[in-house]
Amino acid sequence: MWRRVKDLLRPVKRTLFGPAPRAKNDYATHVPVLIGLSKIGPIKSVLELGSGKYSTLTFLNREVFPDLEVLDSFETDPDWAERVRELVKLDKRATMHVVDGPMVEAVGRIDLDVYDLVFVDDSSTSVDRAKTIQEVSRRTADKSIVVIHDFEIQAYKNASQSLQHRHTFRVFNPETGVLWNSNAKRKSKLRKIEAVIRKNSRYLELDDLAGWTRAFGD
Repeated sequence: MWRRVKDLLRPVKRTLFGPAPRAKNDYATHVPVLIGLSKIGPIKSVLELGSGKYSTLTFLNREVFPDLEVLDSFETDPDWAERVRELVKLDKRATMHVVDGPMVEAVGRIDLDVYDLVFVDDSSTSVDRAKTIQEVSRRTADKSIVVIHDFEIQAYKNASQSLQHRHTFRVFNPETGVLWNSNAKRKSKLRKIEAVIRKNSRYLELDDLAGWTRAFGD
């Protein structure tokens, strides 16, 4: 009973005393959110702005995203792009695009309408990522879900104002924002995802794909 009360009070405590402590594995705090999103509807196509061994490999894991057909990853760092390409190996669902210049310029040339999910974790500066977020938010399709890592940064919140709905996952820091235009009822599903993450946050490592997949299957 007391454990349940503490779980209920945890969001209130966070509001009163600030964000959660920064996670040791701060590159992976979005992973449980992505796994949760995979359970609320088929995601066949993903645009990844800023690749990484956590997000890229999560999207390509067939146990987590069984419906995925296309992963288009865009990266501004050619050396990092090559390292991620080695991790992906011969998975034909994945295509790596190396961007020459700011990510926002590449986004302006991408047809965002074809993607079910757009993941934003790009650029080496918050200024550049804010520009990416603003362009994605301005042009994103009604069907798409936009996921933004490090969403505790106010500049990212400001840049995403053109998207109608949002939910911020604050269990782990850095935080993860999920934003969209249509289907306001999606909010209740996201609250359920957050409840699962909160319940298991003490027991599962952030990059435990199998563990989080089981947690969301219960």
